[in-house]
Amino acid sequence: MARPQKCRCICSIPGTTGFLPEGRPPNGAVTIGYDEYEAIRLLDYVQLTQEECARKMNISRPTVTRIYNEARNKMADAMVNGRSIRIEGGDVIVCQAVKPECINEVHCCHRK
Repeated sequence: MARPQKCRCICSIPGTTGFLPEGRPPNGAVTIGYDEYEAIRLLDYVQLTQEECARKMNISRPTVTRIYNEARNKMADAMVNGRSIRIEGGDVIVCQAVKPECINEVHCCHRK
């Protein structure tokens, strides 16, 4: 029997929930989950290490790697094949306020 999936902690639901290709109508859609979005945000935008990202999301480092790779593959598919991107869903817990470890975080979503 497989282990149940652990809820991933994300800072907040993103304000932008989709992207469309320009130049022609979309050739289908790719869905990126909130956890995949959060991994991209923390690793590429905030530039945390995978270990730091794992602590923030309350998951293991190998899980961060897997989530991040899945998100990159989906984004590459969307870019190469002209698909729209939707950001939605996933088994996540959304932070309700700034956590103590985020007090000095410049990119905390609750500061906007």
